[in-house]
Amino acid sequence: MKVTAKIVERYEDKGRLKAISTVCLDDKFLITGVRVTDCEKGLMVFMPSRKTGNGDYKDICFPITSLLHKQIKDTVLAVYEQSGEQPDTN
Repeated sequence: MKVTAKIVERYEDKGRLKAISTVCLDDKFLITGVRVTDCEKGLMVFMPSRKTGNGDYKDICFPITSLLHKQIKDTVLAVYEQSGEQPDTN
């Protein structure tokens, strides 16, 4: 499966949250709100989620296979790292 990603927001002052990404699968399915978070084990990628009535969070969508999960994670982290290397033009 072809996985592409784009960093739509990058944060330096939001604590553990480092970026928000959009992921596209096979140029046919778009996932928005994918988060890059700095955790104890390093940078992690989390799928979009919503808060339930009891305060827990549930993923809205998620990859079923470990291969697709790895593809999404690797693609998002690679794009995140590349976005930090580009000079700020603002």
